[in-house]
Amino acid sequence: MTTDAELTTRFAPVFARIAEGALDREADRRLPFEEVEWLREAGFGKIRVPTSHGGLGATLPQFFRQLIELGRADSNLPQLLRGHFGFVETRLFATDADVRDRWLHRLSSGVLVGNAQSEQGNPSFWENATSISRSGDGWRLSGRKFYSTGSLFADWIHTTASLDAEHSATVLVPASAAGVSRFDDWDGFGQRLTGSGTTVFDDVEIHLDDVEVYANGDLPGTHLFAFFQLVHLATLSGIGLRAVDDAVAFVRGRTRNLANPAYPEPKDDPQVQHVVGGISAASFAAVATTLAAVDAVEALVRGTGSQDDAELATFSAQAQVIDLVLGLTSDLFEVGGSSAVTERFRLDRHWRNARTLASHNPAIYRTRIVGDHALNGTSPRAEIQRSWLDVQRRRP
Repeated sequence: MTTDAELTTRFAPVFARIAEGALDREADRRLPFEEVEWLREAGFGKIRVPTSHGGLGATLPQFFRQLIELGRADSNLPQLLRGHFGFVETRLFATDADVRDRWLHRLSSGVLVGNAQSEQGNPSFWENATSISRSGDGWRLSGRKFYSTGSLFADWIHTTASLDAEHSATVLVPASAAGVSRFDDWDGFGQRLTGSGTTVFDDVEIHLDDVEVYANGDLPGTHLFAFFQLVHLATLSGIGLRAVDDAVAFVRGRTRNLANPAYPEPKDDPQVQHVVGGISAASFAAVATTLAAVDAVEALVRGTGSQDDAELATFSAQAQVIDLVLGLTSDLFEVGGSSAVTERFRLDRHWRNARTLASHNPAIYRTRIVGDHALNGTSPRAEIQRSWLDVQRRRP
């Protein structure tokens, strides 16, 4: 197994290069194609792939510690790779050995996989307008997806489609296949560089091996639900760290203190020190809370913990990390008055990015699940089960 020190030696220089250009990319709205290639070349995409298959064999805690640092460099990068890393987890625990080995070797060679699951307007994730049907020795895929995070940068696209009323399919599509169109039309006020726009599949030919059919309502016990949320929490934690870095650099760079002339240099002002201490403490708590939830998911993966415990830990962390990071990315402006809101610093990006991430899988639903479990012992999985029952009840 690769050690934390080895991972840091390998990736820290890449993260530093990414951080150097973060402000300019934000200002110019330049998508980070070059930076994604730096990560690919460094082997970041294979960090969880076992060493037996050419990867780095990192544990979940090791992976998330590195992901937090990537988020510190530029929060767009961990989010645009979220679908890739989620797909890696599906291959790590695939029951078909041939499928597992084939994909793990592809992933270790540098292949990146994008995400295109969500649709605008469908009432539930069990009801995709995107469809797939048999055609000769293979399949044909047609439909339109939105929030296709990372697909603009990917070699393959991981999507879902309806087969019939009772079945859906996981579909793997070469990004360069005829009939695939990808658009950079994401217009959110945060996380602007994630490529989270539209993907269109126009009668795309799909190889027989790249379709995995499953029954709607089937809920295999895995760590994926918690994993995907943890990527957001790691990214939020990285935002918190970078916000503190930027606040400290801002204060150290100031040479006047009109608000409190008793301390000519703001870095010596007790009020400013109080603010910086507060946001530093909040950032520390966000990172620690995220990693505590990661430990619960690692226990599930290793067979020493339960799925309920992993999801409850993640949902509990979600509520706290969001509040901590949104709070500190707002409070940091107290260190500088009007000069802190100038465009050249772009300190507002931290709050915008954090707010955008926090809007994914709204925490109000997750805290209700935690409360229902505390009061009634209800499993977190019951919410998904209810969603499938609702689909069945709506049918004529």
